[in-house]
Amino acid sequence: MKCRVSKCNACCCYNIPFEANELERFKDKIVNPVLFTLPQGMATVAFTSEKPALNKCPFLRRDFKCNIYECRPDVCRKFGEIDKLKCKFLKQ
Repeated sequence: MKCRVSKCNACCCYNIPFEANELERFKDKIVNPVLFTLPQGMATVAFTSEKPALNKCPFLRRDFKCNIYECRPDVCRKFGEIDKLKCKFLKQ
């Protein structure tokens, strides 16, 4: 599958749950400053905007690429493989 970020503007990279230690582990790779975090089950969601609809991943670059792609969280790795994580912009 191939992601077409020119169509979706990386809409899957918003409100991503991280393991708590990932933000600290990759703090030097953060592109979008984290304003605050909230626990979500066993994970944490980092907020880069006061508005949830605009809350993009701290590691999402301006070109819509991931700044920690090689070490991205499991939820990101599984995107497109699981029915509830399907994107209408994915190209087969």
